[in-house]
Amino acid sequence: MTGSARLAVHVGRDVPEGLTTVLSAVGPWADAVAAPVQEPLPENTRAHLYTSDVLPRRPAAPHAVWRSPGAEAAEFGDVPVVAEAGTGRPGDLQVCLAPWSDGARPLLPFTRAGYRRLRGLPDQLVASSAAGQVTWGQAGAAAVEAPAHTWPTLAALSSAVVATGDALWTALAWAAPAVTDPATAQRFGLTPGEHVLVGDDDATRHRLAAALAADETRAAGLARRGWQTARSRRPEAVAEELCRRLGLHERGRPHASGLTWALDALGTPLESLVRHRARAATAILPGAVTFGWRPDREEHA
Repeated sequence: MTGSARLAVHVGRDVPEGLTTVLSAVGPWADAVAAPVQEPLPENTRAHLYTSDVLPRRPAAPHAVWRSPGAEAAEFGDVPVVAEAGTGRPGDLQVCLAPWSDGARPLLPFTRAGYRRLRGLPDQLVASSAAGQVTWGQAGAAAVEAPAHTWPTLAALSSAVVATGDALWTALAWAAPAVTDPATAQRFGLTPGEHVLVGDDDATRHRLAAALAADETRAAGLARRGWQTARSRRPEAVAEELCRRLGLHERGRPHASGLTWALDALGTPLESLVRHRARAATAILPGAVTFGWRPDREEHA
């Protein structure tokens, strides 16, 4: 009997933090079902996900492991490993549960510079969010305090930012070149010098941010890598990569076009001019309005 592919999940007494969130995102590839040791496997099981405290001596293949904090990497071999952000190791799929703004999208350096010129803002704008206080100003000059709710806007416009805690996650969602403290970098599993710059004290962090604001090339590379890494930590991205490594194939999506998928992947706002133009350009194509149109298929003849 043919049915939907199933991902058998083997969990011990404690459910790892984030497991439910990741499993709720595997729907496009498989149905996640609990697999008690004493009961037969669910029908049409295609892959397995074990937590590290229930990993059997001879686990079924293909399988992945959700690493418990402190578990040794040598136990798992070459299988895919999922871990909470900050506890993972190189090659692990690290998941972060910090909120990610659906409206956030990466902004390139020249786009940021254009917005700053348009609004009459400092050319080398540095914004900071630490301990609940938000400030902004010209790099190296006195900063002005701003309301907390303006932080996403500042993160989208700034040449560089200084951020700790969840404020850093917001900044990375907008692809802002960021400087943070060691604890925050560790929490999100970010590599100093590759994804963010790290300073031990506030004065050092602001000095690093000022230098970063003056170096567009370095800032652009840091921002790109930081955004890509942060995006890969989202539960949806972890679920997609996990299923890919387990060989689970995506189910069809008859109600969305390939163009829509591409715009979604780029973080294009739902009511943006780009989406309006795309809808107008494809409206005359067969099935474009009702079901979406894909040039590699002929189901909408």
